[in-house]
Amino acid sequence: MIHPGPLFSRRRRHPAWLLLAAAVTAGALASNATGQPRGAEDGPFSLEVVTLRIPQVDYEPALYYRDGDPYPHLDLQQVDRQRTVRKDYAAVVLENRYVRITLLPAMGRVYSFVYKPTAHETLWHNDIATVGGAANDTGWWLWIGGIEYTLPGDEHGTTWALPWEWRVAEDSARRKSVRMQVREPGTGLEETVEISLLPDRAFFETTIRVANPTEDTVDYAHWVNPQWAPGGRNELTDRTEFIIPTERISIEDRWQANLGVSPQDWATSPLRFIDGWSAMGDLMADGLADGFYSAYSHDAEEGIVRVFDPEVTPGVDVWTYGHRPTGIPMGSGAPNAGYVEMWGGTSRTYPDERRPLGPGESVGWTEWMYPYQGTGGLTFANRDFAVTLRVSADTGRATVALCPSGAWRGTVELWRGEAQLRRWDLEIDPTTPFAESIDLDVADAVDPADLRLRVGSDRDGWIDVAGEVDPQG
Repeated sequence: MIHPGPLFSRRRRHPAWLLLAAAVTAGALASNATGQPRGAEDGPFSLEVVTLRIPQVDYEPALYYRDGDPYPHLDLQQVDRQRTVRKDYAAVVLENRYVRITLLPAMGRVYSFVYKPTAHETLWHNDIATVGGAANDTGWWLWIGGIEYTLPGDEHGTTWALPWEWRVAEDSARRKSVRMQVREPGTGLEETVEISLLPDRAFFETTIRVANPTEDTVDYAHWVNPQWAPGGRNELTDRTEFIIPTERISIEDRWQANLGVSPQDWATSPLRFIDGWSAMGDLMADGLADGFYSAYSHDAEEGIVRVFDPEVTPGVDVWTYGHRPTGIPMGSGAPNAGYVEMWGGTSRTYPDERRPLGPGESVGWTEWMYPYQGTGGLTFANRDFAVTLRVSADTGRATVALCPSGAWRGTVELWRGEAQLRRWDLEIDPTTPFAESIDLDVADAVDPADLRLRVGSDRDGWIDVAGEVDPQG
């Protein structure tokens, strides 16, 4: 069944706060009396269509269309920000033993992503959704939270404001999938986003396709915008680290007064941690060495990572309001330390760069996103696991850690050149990450680049992960 626009199937009604609170409660039940998560066991694997009631400022009466203009516009002067309404949204809840994901499919949006081993929400939500101006063809944006998938470029693009058609693509014992589709009217491009959950993985898998059914070449940029707040507080914790496999970052002229000169060496940049941001702004990765990036809360010892093909989506742009800002657009006016938008795009720079898509052509890719915990940061990630190998420049202590996205059996070996220093045979899952802190003796104390991890098994193959300096010292 295809659901066009606002016509939805309604099976059950839940207030937004009740559904999210239930997610946290269910996650808490995965812990034992000591507060530590239990080992993985057979759990739920379900897909449910529900009605989610979300509070928002009463902005919809101020929406309007212009003759010949396909986009919804908003007269911000006519928005009654003192009036709050509760709007019903069709939501699809996908759940397995490790995570619970809530989609707002008619918006093409992931709204909630709960990590059950810690009982924490990973995405930022506005307590009351509100609106503001934006430099795109609609002229505005909705501060609601979650993850959005945007075309055709500019600030947030336009597809977040359009009605998406959607349907349940698969509801089997092996996979739960929802397919969402939209046509971007200004360019004629068609976007399809299919989000899938497997029964035994903490990631959700996203397959994205952008097609050009027109007779003209179209210049476009597709960007994924996750609004992350790892740590379960609905805001960034003071020691949140932004992890990007790049050597340099660049900063636009307009933000250099806030964020410093451009370019900057990423390994030594204060912007690697949120407490190094004096004010709002964004930075861009100047090329990627690998296909992942992450935000990690060292206060809560948990993070979230996006894994992707860097040849297809080479762009990374990071935006925050700065460290402990005032004026975060919470609809209620409550104080909040903000979130990080870690954008991933088909263009290397944001928001002006475009790529051409010829008549009848399409481009598609698959990516993964998952929470992880207990690793002390991140050195490498793929769809199967998040790995850390960091060496303190102050103490010479090495941190070796691995948190898998599902049940994992394999070996971690610590090597210096051709000499194996340590070996661990592991059988772990997302509730039981592996971590070791090793005091390297004089003979072992070397430059972190001389150390590497060998991770895997003869059955599934091996990868090498080079060591890095611990940015915390």
